[in-house]
Amino acid sequence: MGVFEASVVLPRSRKEVFEYLLRPANLIKMIPLEPNDNLTMHVPEVIRLGGRLELNVTVIGNHFQFMHEITEVTVPERIVLQQIKGPFKSWIQEQHFADTAEGHTRMTSTIRFDPPGGILGFVVTEKFVLSQLEKWIAD
Repeated sequence: MGVFEASVVLPRSRKEVFEYLLRPANLIKMIPLEPNDNLTMHVPEVIRLGGRLELNVTVIGNHFQFMHEITEVTVPERIVLQQIKGPFKSWIQEQHFADTAEGHTRMTSTIRFDPPGGILGFVVTEKFVLSQLEKWIAD
């Protein structure tokens, strides 16, 4: 199982950051795409326990569909989503929110995943996924 973790300190209160990320439409603004990539989302206006997020993405001419279910929402501390449909054998993403001494918010993202199987798994290896997540964070 691959594990990726990254943290960032945001100059906003935990309440502000949490409320911003409860709106999936704001997520689109944070996803770096190449000029020829395409992303569409079918999502609720606000994330709630049991809610589902459907993402359709075309990357380098290949189309992928992902369906994630919100499995935990602890206001304003944690959001967890889990892939219920998609190319990965498993994908669990957790967002943790904590106050800093300066009154800002430390947001930590942890992703646990098992790469796809089959032919796709020859290209989309654990090492490849980790490198793409690192690149995404750097952008």
